[in-house]
Amino acid sequence: MTQDTQSKPLLAGIRFQPREPIDAILTQITTHYRCDRISGYVQKRHKDRDCGTLVYVRNLRSGEEMSITKNRGAMAKGCKLDGDALSSLSEQLAQDIEAGSDLLIVARFGRSEAEGRGLRDVISRAMELEIPVLVGVRGEYADAWAEFHGGIADTLPLDENAILTWVKNHRTAVTENA
Repeated sequence: MTQDTQSKPLLAGIRFQPREPIDAILTQITTHYRCDRISGYVQKRHKDRDCGTLVYVRNLRSGEEMSITKNRGAMAKGCKLDGDALSSLSEQLAQDIEAGSDLLIVARFGRSEAEGRGLRDVISRAMELEIPVLVGVRGEYADAWAEFHGGIADTLPLDENAILTWVKNHRTAVTENA
């Protein structure tokens, strides 16, 4: 991944730990802007009697939700990421950024991205299109995240004001509500 070193980084990782409110904060960030100009997703968790919790994603542009985990039954230890659902999410987000976006929000740089899959291509394409990208990065994936961005990303705290300031400084064209 390359970027002109004279410009501000168009990529920022938001460090967080499990149980911290990354999705609530990212959702709140979106309320400051027109939803038709933001691409990305946040996660929602729903209780499930078999595997404890199923993970859903909500597309920030369309508002549509879909499960990204498979219920493997009562005897399984936890649920499993649904690769087909992740591919579908990737396709949706790719279409959204190609249609025009002022900001891409990727709630998680997770195991799939750490292993070279997942939403890495969507993140890279957004940067090629000069769309600022916010990515949630859990501590356990920090090394893979650093390897992915190669030193061109800012690091932000899990703080709404800091994130809003970064967005405003990186994309004055993001269309604000009211």
